[in-house]
Amino acid sequence: PPMRALGDKIGSTIIAQTAGVPCISWNGDGVFAQYDRETGCLPEGKYRDGTISSATEAYEASKKIGFPVMIKASEGGGGKGIRMVDNAEDVPTAFRQVCGEVPGSPIFIMKLSSNSRHLEVQLLADEYGDAIALNGRDCSVQRR
Repeated sequence: PPMRALGDKIGSTIIAQTAGVPCISWNGDGVFAQYDRETGCLPEGKYRDGTISSATEAYEASKKIGFPVMIKASEGGGGKGIRMVDNAEDVPTAFRQVCGEVPGSPIFIMKLSSNSRHLEVQLLADEYGDAIALNGRDCSVQRR
């Protein structure tokens, strides 16, 4: 059941920070919620607290987080639905571009982590707390 929430970039970040995992600054800082074990979903209101719904909200969140930031579509991937923004004036245009690339996707904003790599690790875990890492990959260079 948690895979529905963990498969979503916003939901997984809320779950991680609720569990005490250090997370890079984002517009959902301070949003904590437990997922529903039956549905695998987070409470709708808490999920909404982690989303950005307008260019004005994006502008305000970006200023609060501090530049540079990444404006991201939760359902994006492979280089689609993501824009790096290093100044407030470019936020509205970047927000609209992200929305246009992944229509209907929830949007969120994170502080850019400069000089870092985007690594993904696949984990397999059971309800008893046993977990193993299956493999990892470097996603730093993705198609545009």
